[in-house]
Amino acid sequence: MKAFITKITPWFPHKVRLQWDLEEVEESGVFNFIVERSGSPGGPWTAVTLSLPDTYLYDDLLATEGTNILSLARDIYYRIKATPPSGVLSAVYSAAVNLDGQAATDQIGPVPVMGFQVNDPAQHEDEPRTNQTKRPAIERRLRLLRRKILRDEYIRLRQLVGTEFYLLKRRHFGERCTVCYDAATREVVLSRCSNCYGTSWKYGYFTPVSVLAAAQASQVQSDTTSQTKDDLRLGHRLQMLDFPRVDEGDILVEKAHNRRYLVKQRYYTSLKTVTVHQTVITSELERQAVEYDVPVSL
Repeated sequence: MKAFITKITPWFPHKVRLQWDLEEVEESGVFNFIVERSGSPGGPWTAVTLSLPDTYLYDDLLATEGTNILSLARDIYYRIKATPPSGVLSAVYSAAVNLDGQAATDQIGPVPVMGFQVNDPAQHEDEPRTNQTKRPAIERRLRLLRRKILRDEYIRLRQLVGTEFYLLKRRHFGERCTVCYDAATREVVLSRCSNCYGTSWKYGYFTPVSVLAAAQASQVQSDTTSQTKDDLRLGHRLQMLDFPRVDEGDILVEKAHNRRYLVKQRYYTSLKTVTVHQTVITSELERQAVEYDVPVSL
């Protein structure tokens, strides 16, 4: 089993938004996660949550720390501890990432204690360190510009062009469906299963998350014959904030009319390799699709 952070977004002034996932999962059952924070990629690490069962995202609120913890000249590092159903002896850690989603190596000086300390044999730090070094001016400007773009994009979606959706995140780990999943062949034998909705994982999708998206012009492909010309729309394009990350196979539910869209493709708009928003291409599901049975609060 491997754990990794798929998305980290500083939400100024006092919140960091995290999302993670698992790969090479061989066990079935409830997985537990703990979010840990540090001033350096080598630790020491501080647990900022209790165990989070069966989830994939978390908002770390930093307002109570009493300092400008999202300073442009300072880095914070996060990692995820994932514990499978077999217990803590099989727990794994994700790589440590900073607020840009990258791991750095420059560390100096003492690190302030934040939250409660983690006493864990996986920590191999001789003494507390942090990398509160002065960042190059260009890198600080890029961080500030990214924050401004995210803020402006959020205001644009919230007040002008955005439509409210629910994101149904497709499960890739957890408890296997006991109704339709054949463990011998590793295949789903019932496509309209009301227990997993064809995903092979119990409940099918994680708890719905509210998101904003703006519709963009759809790409049109013309199908011309000797007698007719038909224009075929190749899918609905939606532009969203960069968090939470949306992947192929996820479902977007329009709150107003309960229309449900299957995510077929996604791509990002980046500023100097830093993602500022994402665009997804979707196709609307038929009303008879089993995904309409997934419960959401409209």
